[in-house]
Amino acid sequence: MKKTIEIRTADKADLDGILELEKRVWIEIPASRKMVMGRLENFPEGNFIAVDKASGKIVGYLCLMFLGHEPSELPNSWMDITGDGTIRTHNPDGKYMYGVTLTVDKGYAVGMELQIYGWAFGLKHHRKGCYFGSPIPRFAEYQKKHPDITVEDYVFRTKTKRGVPYDPELAYYHGAGFKAVRILSNYEKDPNSLDYGVLVYTPNIFYHWPFRSFIAWLVKKFGFSLLKALGV
Repeated sequence: MKKTIEIRTADKADLDGILELEKRVWIEIPASRKMVMGRLENFPEGNFIAVDKASGKIVGYLCLMFLGHEPSELPNSWMDITGDGTIRTHNPDGKYMYGVTLTVDKGYAVGMELQIYGWAFGLKHHRKGCYFGSPIPRFAEYQKKHPDITVEDYVFRTKTKRGVPYDPELAYYHGAGFKAVRILSNYEKDPNSLDYGVLVYTPNIFYHWPFRSFIAWLVKKFGFSLLKALGV
């Protein structure tokens, strides 16, 4: 049976459902109640959820915030960037959008749909682009086999035959138009990534276009097929 999914802006009534999703997906490191409540209080419009309409269960969660930092100015650690996960560092006037978290339940392919909603949100609010930190979960394994490899080589020069980043996380975001721009040391505790993260970025090619709300609607309707057709 096909799953019917609704994507909408979250509110405080969704707090427990988001926490249950976090515990199912991030078993050892779920977001705390303080973190999620902070996000819903500090920037409620930047929290999106995917709901399985048949069960009423929250099966996907995306949190965004605005920042004024240029990529080179951004702190290294996720905790510093996001104000310990509460997004108290959100800047309403920040010209960039930052992806705080994307959480998807097992068996639900709603990640791209949530990203499309996030893209539309950034377009509507006239942000210059979006960036976030990605882990590199294959780096430790790869470095064991290639001890001379540096993290810079792994991220920027190690590619598949099709020119796609070797690491599965970077490859996933590459498919959505995000390119690696900077290594983040001590990003978060992750032995598979050797605690590194990678700042990835995609610009808003519609930044100087008029009719932002209409373009945002088109992106919601046609998704990444529209963005790719326009060269994003």
